[in-house]
Amino acid sequence: MGVLDTAQGLGRRAGAALGNAGRTVRAKAGEGDWVRRALASVPAPESPAEESWELSLAAMIGTLPKVPGPAVRLLHQLDGLGQVVFGPERIGFDDEDVEWSRVTELRLHSTAELLPDVVVDKEVDRIREFLPPVPGRKWLVGKIAEGLLTLVLTAAEAAVREERMLPCEVVYRSRLGRPKQLGGGLFAAAALAARPDAAKSLIATAEALGIPVVTVEPTGTRADRAQRLRATSARIQDRLRSLRSTSADIAESVEPAEAPAELPATPHPEIPAQTQPQAPTSPRLSLDKAADQG
Repeated sequence: MGVLDTAQGLGRRAGAALGNAGRTVRAKAGEGDWVRRALASVPAPESPAEESWELSLAAMIGTLPKVPGPAVRLLHQLDGLGQVVFGPERIGFDDEDVEWSRVTELRLHSTAELLPDVVVDKEVDRIREFLPPVPGRKWLVGKIAEGLLTLVLTAAEAAVREERMLPCEVVYRSRLGRPKQLGGGLFAAAALAARPDAAKSLIATAEALGIPVVTVEPTGTRADRAQRLRATSARIQDRLRSLRSTSADIAESVEPAEAPAELPATPHPEIPAQTQPQAPTSPRLSLDKAADQG
């Protein structure tokens, strides 16, 4: 039995315990419909991938019919907040990628364990501080929050039906041979949960290249995971809705008349990996990208 079959079996066994969580995280139709349409409009990747496949927050927002001119200038920065890209040559999350030839392990994490409170708080703070106070920021922050909220609720619904194991962490060698980790953030985790065809293709691509795929076993009981899913979903909804309601006031108070010619990028510190043999540890998906400085 392959790694993917094992992960799917694990998800089916946990599905019953997660059923009650669905009533608390159902996504409602409304403004977020554009997110679901954009998500569904991206063609499914081959399995394994034969060419580069990408899903990004910038591309999804870019499908809206009326994006304000100043906001268009900021879209290129959003890959640092939300992007999944992979193909036969490379894999990447949140504007950081690495060649498959340097990847030593692809790790699968349970959808019910990806977002502890500290990670949720950190990600929302990062969204608030990510874009400079220039024209277009107000509109864009609102759409980022709306997009992530809809994606997270969609992913939570998928997790309720079947707890999945998501391929959203890689271990790789730096240029100097040091082991490092690259993990997806809130968008990457939610997007892969909402698009299981992409997650399946990513796993198949790694297996086709002979890269070990390791399932990080979920902690606690199935009931524990269901409770964590309910609490996490509620917390994410609260934080993102708060961000949407406050972003306009914040932006209006600081927006200058014109945007600068060059917008500064936001650096993200590297995540050190264990120097011992790579045994799966407790799920810890970084929201600060692992920068390869080696």
